[in-house]
Amino acid sequence: MEKSKTIFALLLFTTLSFEGLMAQDKVPLKIYTPKQLEMIKSQRELVKQNREAFRNSLSEEQKSLLKDNSLSMKERQQALMKTLTDSQKEVIKGNRESLIKLKDAFSKSLTDKQKSALKLRKQNIKERREKLKDYKSGFDGRREKLKEKKQNVKQRVKKMKPKQ
Repeated sequence: MEKSKTIFALLLFTTLSFEGLMAQDKVPLKIYTPKQLEMIKSQRELVKQNREAFRNSLSEEQKSLLKDNSLSMKERQQALMKTLTDSQKEVIKGNRESLIKLKDAFSKSLTDKQKSALKLRKQNIKERREKLKDYKSGFDGRREKLKEKKQNVKQRVKKMKPKQ
């Protein structure tokens, strides 16, 4: 009897540990080709360079506007936009246009299979965020159900006490 319990426990633990290892080994699907990954990397580098060039063109007054914590982010941006010179506005416009062109080129390089995989990934992320929001806010019903169970237990205990 003791031997069978030991074998059962050993089998149970090995099964559980194997399942845990398998769950950790799930690798996200590789959606992009190496060429596409290179395009993404170059896009990021271009955005960084454009942002740095724009920051370098700002005057001290404009930089102080951006650092003013008494204003909200939106107010800071609006105040900065009012102080921009024509050349700075052209830099921003050029940055936006080049980014749009790069995004279009990238989206044209995607296959239908990649597009569907990306849509599925986006949907899954959105669902996880919603679940997380619901869980944090308590609207998923778990807290209410737990309160109801506690009340039910208290009521049962109260009903049982007089009968004793």
